[in-house]
Amino acid sequence: METLREWALTVALSALAGGIVWLLAPKGSVQKAVRAVVAVFLLCAFLSPLLVRKGGPLKWELPALEQAPTLAGLDEAASRQLQAAVEREIRGRIEGVLEARGIQCGPGQILLETDILPEGSINIAAARVSLPSGTDPAGLKEALGAAAGLEVEVIVQ
Repeated sequence: METLREWALTVALSALAGGIVWLLAPKGSVQKAVRAVVAVFLLCAFLSPLLVRKGGPLKWELPALEQAPTLAGLDEAASRQLQAAVEREIRGRIEGVLEARGIQCGPGQILLETDILPEGSINIAAARVSLPSGTDPAGLKEALGAAAGLEVEVIVQ
């Protein structure tokens, strides 16, 4: 009988705690997410007698914290992905201007020098475009600068 009383108390307190958390959650999608979490929480409270085996509770072991990825490693990976995305975006804008002027871009014609600063921001040190000889660079530097949002060095070989 004691076990039944403990189970009923556990379910009642779980319902009370879940209701308070649900009422405190902001309206909208956050409240829907909280409702789902509270539902799972209450389901676990209802099923708690089934999670007991031969007089003792089931033991759930979580992985050691040493096995979890470090925040520094995740931050570094995110910064590298951001750096690659910035380079793709600027390269795409430069290629768009060159294609609009009928200038073909080959591999190695657009050089971007970027690095990640200690606070995590991306620094664009230089942007260079190498064009084949005979290309008219008139107004190209300004058009590339306007499209890329930075000063682009134009080199005619």
